[in-house]
Amino acid sequence: MTDPTGKSKGFGFVSFEKHEDANKAVEEMNGKDINGKMVFVGRAQKKVERQAELKRKFEQLKQERLSRYQ
Repeated sequence: MTDPTGKSKGFGFVSFEKHEDANKAVEEMNGKDINGKMVFVGRAQKKVERQAELKRKFEQLKQERLSRYQ
């Protein structure tokens, strides 16, 4: 993706015909270093899915922190 001046915004989207190819891309490319920058590769999520996952992760971290002090 680029801005109106043609400068990269630093992100993009890719669609795959095969589900297996998409999974392979996530497994092999997530966390890789490309030109000195670590990339995040993940499947697209609907807003509700993303919010539920973030809430679950937040609750998990909260429980871990609470258990340290008990």
